[in-house]
Amino acid sequence: MTCKKILVVLLLWPLLLAGCGDRDKNGDGMVIIGSKNFTEQFILAEIMAQLIEAHTELTVRRTFNLGGTMICHQALLEGAIDLYPEYTGTALSAILNEDPGLDADEALELVRTRYRREFGVDWLDPFGFNNTYALTVRAAEAAEHGWQSIGDLAAAAGDLQAGFTAEFIERSDGYPGLRQAYGLNIGGIRDMDPGLMYQAIAAGNVDVISAFSTDGRIPAYQLQPLIDDRGFFPPYYAAPLLRNEVARRYPEVPQTLALLAGAINNATMQRLNHQVDEEKKAIQKVATAFLNELDLI
Repeated sequence: MTCKKILVVLLLWPLLLAGCGDRDKNGDGMVIIGSKNFTEQFILAEIMAQLIEAHTELTVRRTFNLGGTMICHQALLEGAIDLYPEYTGTALSAILNEDPGLDADEALELVRTRYRREFGVDWLDPFGFNNTYALTVRAAEAAEHGWQSIGDLAAAAGDLQAGFTAEFIERSDGYPGLRQAYGLNIGGIRDMDPGLMYQAIAAGNVDVISAFSTDGRIPAYQLQPLIDDRGFFPPYYAAPLLRNEVARRYPEVPQTLALLAGAINNATMQRLNHQVDEEKKAIQKVATAFLNELDLI
């Protein structure tokens, strides 16, 4: 973990530990749900929270917007949160340091086995969508230069400016690995918040971003994801991560979350993200409407 990440963890840790204090004050019957720091995570975490509230007698405490992968992972291991949504490819590369070159089923089986054995955490059944990274440019420039795949970008990369998330800049399944796999040496890299990348590329402040394939701003901002023609990116199927201890104490939690298995495809997740990011709908209302669509609440 970098010094920057350690500092962020230290700054956030009193907030996380406060959740444990609330659990102690209220006794049993509380589930604490966390999330990372971008829209899709907020939506998934809120969907899980509302579903648990509707189908169980448990109290749900929301501890969203914690930051990146390592912060959420550590919070789960320490019991500061009980549950959060994670992605198979992220777990393989960022947590387990495994070769990401696996298919979706192999990746899920591997993370399930190792998380249970090493961390006491259950990977529940995936939601159904694959939110892979998507190196993305403006559609007009892609047409002008004939860019269809990531490999097409290599020749012009030295003249381009990129806006990447901090995790994408550092992780092996991000720019370091991508640069090696494609010989992609981009001229300038800017560390950007996930929510600002899309505005930056639409405004012409950067030329390429590390977008997420289920983000509704890709079509809204007339952007074009480039084909990963060398199959670099692993599968990123999202699933709930739940501490074993909580699953044993409250079996109704995994039973309830099983209602979401396979319920969200890529198009649906893109639509939900678009409703929050572009239509400016409240996350709580988007989650409620989605669960009503499925007759789950």
